[in-house]
Amino acid sequence: MAVTSADGNTRPSVVQGAKLALKAVATHVDRTTVDVTGQAMFKSKDAGVATVDGGTLTAVKAGSARVNAIYDGVASPDLTVTVTAHAA
Repeated sequence: MAVTSADGNTRPSVVQGAKLALKAVATHVDRTTVDVTGQAMFKSKDAGVATVDGGTLTAVKAGSARVNAIYDGVASPDLTVTVTAHAA
């Protein structure tokens, strides 16, 4: 399984205060893939930088946040999301 931004970006960046839609895709043994975004449970490992509610990430403060998803008992590798500060 893999987590990306909704547009498929594997190295997403978002401005502090903004939201980012996430996507989870499971790969079956026969290498077919299925979008499991609606069934996956997303989690931020760095809630001080970004929080996740459902499949939506909210950027809290500048830094890097690791996000993963769990679907059918399988956890995805972490997706690192870069949060940048507001422009001065």
